[in-house]
Amino acid sequence: MNIKKFILFFEKYSLKLLILWMLILFVLYSALSIVRHNNFQSGAFDLGLYDQSVWQYSQFQAPFNTIKDRFILGDHLALTLPILAPLFWIWDDARILLLFQAFWVSLSILPIFLLMRNRGYSSLVALCLSFVYSLFYGIQFMVFFDFHPVAIGVGLLAWISYFLESKRWKFLWISIALLLLTQENMGLALASLGLIYLFQKKYRRIALGFIFGGFLASLVAIYIIRSLSPIGFEYAPQVDLNPVNLISNFFNSQEKQQVWLYSFSWFSFLPLLSPGAILAVSLDLSQYFLTGEAYARMWSPFMHHRAVLALLLLLGTLDAINILKAKIKPEIIAILLVIIALLLQYKFHFALNKLSKPIYYKSEKWMDDNRKLIEQIPREMSIAATQNLVPHLSHRKQIYLIYPREHEIKGNPCGRDLCWWLDFPVEAKYVMVNLSEQQTLTQLLESPQNFREAVLNMEKSGRIKLEKQIGTAHLYKVIY
Repeated sequence: MNIKKFILFFEKYSLKLLILWMLILFVLYSALSIVRHNNFQSGAFDLGLYDQSVWQYSQFQAPFNTIKDRFILGDHLALTLPILAPLFWIWDDARILLLFQAFWVSLSILPIFLLMRNRGYSSLVALCLSFVYSLFYGIQFMVFFDFHPVAIGVGLLAWISYFLESKRWKFLWISIALLLLTQENMGLALASLGLIYLFQKKYRRIALGFIFGGFLASLVAIYIIRSLSPIGFEYAPQVDLNPVNLISNFFNSQEKQQVWLYSFSWFSFLPLLSPGAILAVSLDLSQYFLTGEAYARMWSPFMHHRAVLALLLLLGTLDAINILKAKIKPEIIAILLVIIALLLQYKFHFALNKLSKPIYYKSEKWMDDNRKLIEQIPREMSIAATQNLVPHLSHRKQIYLIYPREHEIKGNPCGRDLCWWLDFPVEAKYVMVNLSEQQTLTQLLESPQNFREAVLNMEKSGRIKLEKQIGTAHLYKVIY
């Protein structure tokens, strides 16, 4: 088959192929997040936190988040969460948020495809680059790492670009409004998008609007959060303005270097030919990389923070293809991008690779114990639980997170100066834990050994009394 017939095949079946890939991707991303949740790998941050809030909206309750002990909008200004509330009228389960996230991310391929067709690229190029975009490592790990409003923003950014270039102004302004309502840093995402379009003369005026309007929207959102939070704006940056340190802080850790490598290599480093893409990526990363050790957890390439880069890098890739097309056919470039992305997927073992591992689906006995015990816990019960149990108990007014810590305890139950103990708010009347040693530090926020010791110390001190036990899953009543 010569290249012309190959291109004609994709022209003929492009819509069917696009829909087929969207369906496949929806299944893959749904499985990736739901299997993880079912096996108690999801956490209070972020699934449990947002699940309780959306559930409260669905019950027409005030969204006071008991996990972080504040009005939810005093944490992140996620004003689009009420739109998701009707999902719980369909299925009253946290997994409906994971299904929505997989659907919304998969649907974002459509505006990406249409944008490229509007620019005059063949269906082959549009399909190939839509495929590469949809598997971007940042999107994979966003889906893998619980549910987060950033997923809503990622999809909206794709639609904003399409509506802008197709001159659908009404839908453009609606999408921008929804984006800015999604989270306080979505204004920076819009400003980053503006930096790319700033280099295209016909969009320069609106690009300036994106930049200045985006910055202003983020500043207003931060002010609102500060006024609603008992501790002010938790994520306030501390920027070192020394020019040498400023540049160094973009690269001065292994995780930061991984982000740069994974991000640009995924598009075969072509976005390096786009000044707008380089500036846009730098702006987005600056909110995490330039703000000191307090943001270290956000440097990781393996969380939701990197998903926004997908569109910015794709648009930079299109800029590069436009430069190179006089010498290399766009179809050749697009096919090479797909091949290289698949090789990187294999090399770096990004999140979707987990679906090929039988161990990922394995349900162990301690997990079955959890499921059986959770079924017996009434929803009106005020309860504290471990990080990995909270998302399974968050459809209630009072759900709290347990923090294992060392304290000086009256009566010295452990025989040492400092004893392991479970910290949780006094409002919790019950505690659910699992004492299996097969759990991890991430799931318990401490080693299984220290966690188990904390539970035993509280039992010895008479602070908790066993109510129910199924295998290694325990429900305790708190004694005050």
